[in-house]
Amino acid sequence: MHEAAFGKLGIDADYIVVELEPSAFRKTMRQASQLLLAGFNVTVPYKETVMKYLDHISAEAKAIGAVNTVYRQGKRWVGTNTDMPGFLMTLKRDGAFRPSRKKAVVLGAGGAARALVYGLSLEGIREVLLTDCFPEKAEKIVREMRKIFPKIHYQAVKADIPEVKGAIQKADVIINATPLGLKAKDPLVIPKDWIPQAGSRKKLLMDLIYNPAVTPFLKAAKEKGHRTLNGLGMLLYQGVLAFEQWTKQKAPVAVMRQALLTALKGTGK
Repeated sequence: MHEAAFGKLGIDADYIVVELEPSAFRKTMRQASQLLLAGFNVTVPYKETVMKYLDHISAEAKAIGAVNTVYRQGKRWVGTNTDMPGFLMTLKRDGAFRPSRKKAVVLGAGGAARALVYGLSLEGIREVLLTDCFPEKAEKIVREMRKIFPKIHYQAVKADIPEVKGAIQKADVIINATPLGLKAKDPLVIPKDWIPQAGSRKKLLMDLIYNPAVTPFLKAAKEKGHRTLNGLGMLLYQGVLAFEQWTKQKAPVAVMRQALLTALKGTGK
């Protein structure tokens, strides 16, 4: 999508993938001032590690505890997190959902979940239940969020307990932030009967996975009559925001979306 955007705007630039072992990554970042780059993305497992090598980190990235986008500001390297605002953009634009005063259930407590909970909290969510098979991970996120947003009701629980089912019944939005659904043989992230029939009150069920476009989680939600949203929009908008930081130009969103769709179609999924 970045290559397509460069082409559309006539920018002489390339977006390349560089895979580095941990020792090579640390060596590269120690020499960051010499890098002939306008900016770069950082992905797992370096989203936290990169922070100590940067000159400045945005408030959002500090709160989330992860950087995924780095850009130049004069001679300084600045780290930010475009996952969180990218998530909010797709939630509002593609999902037509406004978090203010609503209730959310987030399945999974990894780095992505932390960004989601922070974004929902910024938008005035009323309640968040965070669940993970390792509940201590969820508890850590909740402790940190309570310090920043003391008025929001947070709860951290173990996955697959009846309390999660009860919260899903009452929630306005349920988000899968686990990798369950990436593989065809993966079990459903929650039992199907935990998802109530929509009736007159449709919930939004979102999956951060974008390939396949319809995961078992989203398929179950559709069968129950609810609205669904996959992770393609979050991928797109985090890329749009990164592109605009690097180039200081307005990103051609439609061109970038089409490039993503074309690439995904090419995978045969």
